[in-house]
Amino acid sequence: MTINQLLQKLEPTSPILQANFGIERESLRVDRQGKLAHTPHPSCLGARSFHPYIQTDFCEFQMELITPVAKSTTEARRFLGAITDVAGRSISKDELLWPLSMPPRIKAQEIQVAQLENEFERHYRNYLAEKYGTKLQAISGIHYNMELGKDLVEALFKESDQTDMIAFKNALYLKLAQNYLRYRWVITYLFGAAPVAEQGFFDQEVPEPVRSFRNSDHGYVNKEEIQVSFSSLEDYVSAIENYIEQGDLIAEKEFYSAVRFRGQKVNRSFLDKGITYLEFRNFDLNPFERIGISQTTMDTVHLLLLAFLWMDAPENVDQALAQGHALNEKIA
Repeated sequence: MTINQLLQKLEPTSPILQANFGIERESLRVDRQGKLAHTPHPSCLGARSFHPYIQTDFCEFQMELITPVAKSTTEARRFLGAITDVAGRSISKDELLWPLSMPPRIKAQEIQVAQLENEFERHYRNYLAEKYGTKLQAISGIHYNMELGKDLVEALFKESDQTDMIAFKNALYLKLAQNYLRYRWVITYLFGAAPVAEQGFFDQEVPEPVRSFRNSDHGYVNKEEIQVSFSSLEDYVSAIENYIEQGDLIAEKEFYSAVRFRGQKVNRSFLDKGITYLEFRNFDLNPFERIGISQTTMDTVHLLLLAFLWMDAPENVDQALAQGHALNEKIA
C-alpha cells in the first residue's frame, strides 16, 4: 500500500499537521559601513563550541543561530527571533548582522577561518578553504529542519502492513527526500533571494539573470564528480562511504545536498537505528524579514513537504533527481 493510500485511510481527526521544527540561520557580522567585521566571536557568549544556540560557522565573522526543537513553525520562528535579539545585543554596538545571503564586497585574504577549540573542526574548515575557496564559505542561508509527528507516523504505521517501524520511518523520509530534490526548484522559484553578487566575487561574469546564486551551481556545491544516489538508503550510505574511502570527501558532512538525513552520528546507523528528521538546506536569507525567514515561508514549506509525502515517488529515482537538478539550475 502506498503512502498516499495510507494517508487517505486516516481518520479525519488524525494529526496530519503534527511535526517538530528547528531553524539554523547563518549571518555575517559587518560594521556600519557594510564591511566585514574583523572582531572575534563575542566573548560574552562564552565558549562558542558549546553554546547551544549561538555558534560560529565557517568564518570568524559568520554567526550561526540555532533554535531548539519546537512543536510548531510559529514557536520555532519565535525562538529564532529571541536568539537573534540576543546575538544583536552581544555583538559590538558598531556591528550588524548582514541581511543578505550573498556577502558584501570581500577579498579572499580577509576571510579568517573560525578559531575553534576542536582540532578536527579547525582542520576541516582549513581543508574546505583550500578545496572550495574561502569566498564561497561566506555565503549564508537558512536550514529548515522537520521531524514528522510521532502520532502521525504511528497512525500511518498502524494502517500499513509493515512490521518494522524503523524501516517504515526510513521509507517515509526517503520518499520525502526524493520528492524534495525532484521539486526543489519550487523552493528556489518561490523563495530565491540571492540575485546579486558583488563585483569580483566570481572569477567570471554570469551573463544570464539570476534568482539565487546560492542555490545554483555557482553556489557552495560539491565537485561535479560527486554523484550520490537517493534510490535507496543503502545506496546513499554506501556512495558517501566510498567517496570518503577514495579521498574525494573528508567526512560525511562534506556532501552538500539540499536535503540531509539527520539524527545519527554516522550515516550507516540510519539503516538500523533510523532517520530522526530531515534538514533542508536551500533557503536564502529573506532580506525583508528581520530574522531571515517569514512565517508564511515556514508554513508554505510545511504544506509542501506534506504534499511531497503524498505524491508518488519517482520510478527512476536517479534520472528524476537529475532532471530536478537541471530544472532547479534553470530557475536559479
